[in-house]
Amino acid sequence: MKYFQILLIVLFSILLQSCKTENKNRFITEETPWGTEQFTLPAFNNKRFVITDFGAKTGNNINNQNAIQAAIDDCSSKKGGSVIIPEGTWETSFITLKSNVNLHLEKGAVLRFINDFELYKVPTFTRWEGIECMNYHPLIYAKDASNIAITGDGIIDGNGEKWWKLREHQIESLSKLYDEVQANTAPEKRNCLDFIPTSYLRPSLIQTVSCKNVWVEGVEIHSGPMWTVHFVYSENVVAKKLKIVTVGSNNDGITPDACKKVLIDDCAFSTGDDCIVIKSGLNEDGWRVGKASERIIIKNCHTKTGHGGVVIGSEMSGGVKNIYAHDCDFSGTLIGVRVKSMKGRGGIVENLWFKDIRMDSIKQEAIRINMHYGASSIAPRTTKLPIFRNFHFENINTSFSKTCIQIKGIPEQRIENLTFKNIKMKGELGVKIDDATNCKFNSSIIESVNAEPLQIVHSDNIRFNQSKFLSPTSTMVSLKDSCENINLTGTNFADFKTAFIVVNSRKSEVTIK
Repeated sequence: MKYFQILLIVLFSILLQSCKTENKNRFITEETPWGTEQFTLPAFNNKRFVITDFGAKTGNNINNQNAIQAAIDDCSSKKGGSVIIPEGTWETSFITLKSNVNLHLEKGAVLRFINDFELYKVPTFTRWEGIECMNYHPLIYAKDASNIAITGDGIIDGNGEKWWKLREHQIESLSKLYDEVQANTAPEKRNCLDFIPTSYLRPSLIQTVSCKNVWVEGVEIHSGPMWTVHFVYSENVVAKKLKIVTVGSNNDGITPDACKKVLIDDCAFSTGDDCIVIKSGLNEDGWRVGKASERIIIKNCHTKTGHGGVVIGSEMSGGVKNIYAHDCDFSGTLIGVRVKSMKGRGGIVENLWFKDIRMDSIKQEAIRINMHYGASSIAPRTTKLPIFRNFHFENINTSFSKTCIQIKGIPEQRIENLTFKNIKMKGELGVKIDDATNCKFNSSIIESVNAEPLQIVHSDNIRFNQSKFLSPTSTMVSLKDSCENINLTGTNFADFKTAFIVVNSRKSEVTIK
């Protein structure tokens, strides 16, 4: 009898434990060029906190913020679980996620945000285009939280169109904010909502600040006021199987901003700006914070439209390093892969790997690496130079683009150490290299329809090995402004009437084998 009593106690304990947690933490292991990364997916209690139990109601002109926030607060206070958004359309203003909470949208659920600006005028710590400040409350926000998630099969509708008109005047607010940066005003005292007549700086749709163990999976996300999914100073972040559909100005898809250890996997994008863009702070404020974006993996993602497939910058003053994008399709974008900065940014971008990337119907460059970005919201007020180095591209294919590859450094700070292996591209223009050093192309095929397939300006130590160039032009390579140590080995230069021409240069060194 005593044996059966003990057995019943053990079984009851096991059953009780199984009720407490949905599952133990799960792990995702990824191999990268810098080593093995392991991501932890947070586990949550089986407890369900359905928003209707807290007074939420469907229908127009019903703000469910209090009900949804009450469910989140109750869930977090009871050691966590899932806050359930059931089928139906639920309108709300901003909500704040807390530790150990999974915001779960069931199939058929639409979480739609009310577009009344006044509801969001709650001074909230944020980072706006790389500058820390107090501003509008993001639509879904978390700060200093751990083990948080947004999951499910529902839709998050940012309803951002009304916000987009603020962009016309955002330079007014940003100039005032930049003045406060240069005056060394503490971030918590940079309250943009005190600006007269108002703050024109739009909030992000989803923003996590200084959070750990963040998981966003499955949901479909529609246009918000500005950036769509904005991870700031966060670590161990997984974004998986998201569908992001936006059309608004600056409606970038996923933005890791000074984050460490991020996985973006199997996501689909059709965006009004960049699809995936990595940032790390703007000019002086980026240097002050001093946090890089690093150890970021992007895989199995595909795009339909967008300004860029994967973009780094231009706010990169805190540095960007150890980025690995592979097995992606960035077709339909303006630019497939883009790294951008300018004088005044400072910062170092280094150790980037792009492998097994497909890009079709690219409207501008398939790959653009550019230190002359000219579309910043506000011009830098310093001349500190950025550094680009150690970028690696392998197995990159494009059917057609306006330009295959553009590399454009600064004369006093050349882009350095780039490798291209097994690149197959066709474009109106081929490869254009300005102010770069130590670039190697191996086993590549470049076809240029309208100009010399290789145009090299003020660069040195550029090598092409076992590569083929196709063009109706009579010349294979155009050299301008003192190009040194240009080496062409195993190329098809004999197919051209002239192997190379030299323009505006007293000194150019070319070796052809």
